[in-house]
Amino acid sequence: MPPGLRDPRIPIHILTGWLGAGKTTLLNKILSAPQRLRWIVLVNEFGDIGIDHKLVVHAEEDLIELQNGCVCCTVRGDLVKALIELKSPKGWLKKQPSFDRVIIETTGVAQPGPLLRTLLVESQVAENFKLAGLVCMVDALNAESSLAESVALDQLASADVVVLNKVDLVDKTHTAKLKKHLAAINPEAPCFSSTYGDIDVLEILRERRREMQTPQSTTENHLGDMQAICLKHATALDEMKVQLWLAGCAQSLSGELIRWKGFLHLHGRSERCVLQGVYDVYSVEVGEPWEGKDRFSELVFIGRRLDEATLRKGLKACEASG
Repeated sequence: MPPGLRDPRIPIHILTGWLGAGKTTLLNKILSAPQRLRWIVLVNEFGDIGIDHKLVVHAEEDLIELQNGCVCCTVRGDLVKALIELKSPKGWLKKQPSFDRVIIETTGVAQPGPLLRTLLVESQVAENFKLAGLVCMVDALNAESSLAESVALDQLASADVVVLNKVDLVDKTHTAKLKKHLAAINPEAPCFSSTYGDIDVLEILRERRREMQTPQSTTENHLGDMQAICLKHATALDEMKVQLWLAGCAQSLSGELIRWKGFLHLHGRSERCVLQGVYDVYSVEVGEPWEGKDRFSELVFIGRRLDEATLRKGLKACEASG
């Protein structure tokens, strides 16, 4: 997209989290909140759609129309096909009202990687939709047991925003300790506390500029075998060198890298470039213009068995000459 032009693609928000974290409760809050946004809600799992009866206007098979003009449906097959048909006048939602955004609620045991890959690499999807953010819900009462599951850890590591739910069931000391643990896994994602999903939904779902939330004391955090490595580099980078380095990371760290993202200060560009990566798939897009003279690259790599020294050396090797 040329710099300065508004991105016409429809934002997609992903709502994930381990079983019982409160995803459907938060989804109900989003849909019942007083706002002008109209949503298409895709529930990417089998079973009934967990939308409160008071929100329902009309239900037909897997399609539910809500009082506020939103539409909700259960996707039992190919999510890619469902997204493409959302933009097709002959698609399965040909009678749906116009909509502003899409939210996808995943099943609690779903890996976020395949869904994120879809948004990055499926051309027909990427042409019409953009990833606005992945919200991960964590059950404060059962966080220790749920985060023992590798899928739950991957959900948290992939998140752009974390919602620590059910904080009313634990004391403040436990909540503070939990937030430190969550930040150790994903230091970039801001963490919000909630009770019964009662939270400022517009704040949770706003599109963020992706500034890093890097702790000042260290650039690397551990929780179990999960690592979060944050790199900051002031010198402008050569665009071709960066392309080769990112391709090398995708290949050499395949199976170990879960989520990598941030922004790049590329030589000769007046805008900062945004990196979005999941496993071995990534994209770099031109972002907003730099504000002021303080320009730098800042990246976070989240995964297992990552080597900070190697990543830092590779980033430095991308410096522009002259």
